[in-house]
Amino acid sequence: ACGIEVIPNFVDPGEFYSSAPAAQRPTAVHVSNFRRVKRVPWLVEAFATALEALRRGGKDADLVLVGDGPQHGEARRIARERGICDRVTFLGLRDALPDLLSPADVFCLASTEESFGLSALESMSCGTAVVGTRVGGVPEVIDDGVSGLLSEVDDQAGYARNLVALLGDRERARAMGQAARERALGRFDRLTVVAEYESLYRRLLESTGPCP
Repeated sequence: ACGIEVIPNFVDPGEFYSSAPAAQRPTAVHVSNFRRVKRVPWLVEAFATALEALRRGGKDADLVLVGDGPQHGEARRIARERGICDRVTFLGLRDALPDLLSPADVFCLASTEESFGLSALESMSCGTAVVGTRVGGVPEVIDDGVSGLLSEVDDQAGYARNLVALLGDRERARAMGQAARERALGRFDRLTVVAEYESLYRRLLESTGPCP
């Protein structure tokens, strides 16, 4: 019988890993092309709200934004308006992503749409927990409460609370980051997924007849 078989995207855990030391201060990192669907300004707003809560508890944090695109200016404007320019760093386009992902406590995914969430998987491979939105294939990648925390797509307050939960508790963030690395290795390793493709192709070639 014919059917649908789902094979996930993959990551190379040897490439996406770094021994770079943890950031001095609790740090969230985001990597994207700053298109509207990635909601970088929305993320800056959520981070500002999280930072207010952290500071009430005597803590602090940084947000590092990697990439560039149409919403760069708006994201900078919101950082100025919320008075957090000293805690938001715009790095622009950068290579050597593992050296930026591994030191962070949290990887931020704030998209309204994601077919899979490859950037989240790459951060997981680097041992970084994910704070993301429950969209598309993201829940299939991130085990909510284990390798990261998910909120509904329009729940900015809930997203900010998730940032506070991990940026305010680095030990919990590290434990989730380790679980994220283990999940990346166990389910999304390049060799494992390529073997699934090879198995599928082999079974198709050995099939006795076409689908009706």
